[in-house]
Amino acid sequence: MIRVVVAGGCGRMAGGVARLVSETEDMELAGIVERPDHSDIGKSRYGVEITADLGSLLKEADAVVEFTSPSGLLEILEGMKGSSIPLVSGTTGLSDAEFERLKESARDRAILWSPNMSVGVNLLFKLAAEATKALPDYDTEIVEMHHRHKKDAPSGTAKKLAEIVKEHRKISRTIYGREGHTGEREPNELAVLALRGGDVAGEHTLYFATEGERLELTHRASSRLAFAKGALKAIRFIAPKPRGFYQFADILEEG
Repeated sequence: MIRVVVAGGCGRMAGGVARLVSETEDMELAGIVERPDHSDIGKSRYGVEITADLGSLLKEADAVVEFTSPSGLLEILEGMKGSSIPLVSGTTGLSDAEFERLKESARDRAILWSPNMSVGVNLLFKLAAEATKALPDYDTEIVEMHHRHKKDAPSGTAKKLAEIVKEHRKISRTIYGREGHTGEREPNELAVLALRGGDVAGEHTLYFATEGERLELTHRASSRLAFAKGALKAIRFIAPKPRGFYQFADILEEG
């Protein structure tokens, strides 16, 4: 039985994870953590009390999973100091310094971070690398769409796709929108475009275009359930692992 603490467990994403953990036979929901000013502090959800005190829950936990914010993640890392409990993190919008702080914490514990917990999206990352290498002369663009409430843009998934393209291409210019007389598209240009509206859980398309044909690699999430199920796979993967920094690709490699 894996005892799991869910940080941000009243939010859209982590709330779904908390519900699945509470319904899963090989897991136990050990607690839900929220920020101190959250209106649900002291209330009960899925049989546990919602608290702002992460430290009080760690002695009962085998893993912590968090979907919060960059500042919330840093607070969680601070609260986990002195323990070696594994962490699954799905927070996006991290600065370079914040991401380095996350990786530094992997010296004390096993950490799995992914900008997207969907199994399908992480397979998309692998396919994106293969297509980028196979189509070196094709124009490449990335378009993503999310619900109106998403706070960061482009999405962490779109940024990861851009990183994959840049690993295999000499990209001299990355742009995030076009307007006016822009001139011809440069061969080494990459556009990452973000759309926001409605209740879209997440859509990402990587385009490869040349004269006469176009290849599109697309992932569409119809609900957050896909991400929550992936988060449970990440928890099962990370719980027994030695300290170190892991990514979802490691789960796919392990099968």
